[in-house]
Amino acid sequence: MLYGTDEAPADWGEPVAHPPRMRHELRRFLPDTVMGTYFGERPLPNGDFVLSHSDLLAGHLNRIRRLSPAV
Repeated sequence: MLYGTDEAPADWGEPVAHPPRMRHELRRFLPDTVMGTYFGERPLPNGDFVLSHSDLLAGHLNRIRRLSPAV
């Protein structure tokens, strides 16, 4: 799963060390900081997952939930 935001504060996430020889054309599309977690303890069901923007900014990645299809 991948979530992104342009509204993260300066102290959000962990810095990314991109290779110094990376082309600037590519580098401008990559994030300066990232945040992640491991979900390998249990299999996740197939489907779509959501995380609120406020939970993403707060680093509450454990609040991810599966979006059930409308019946």
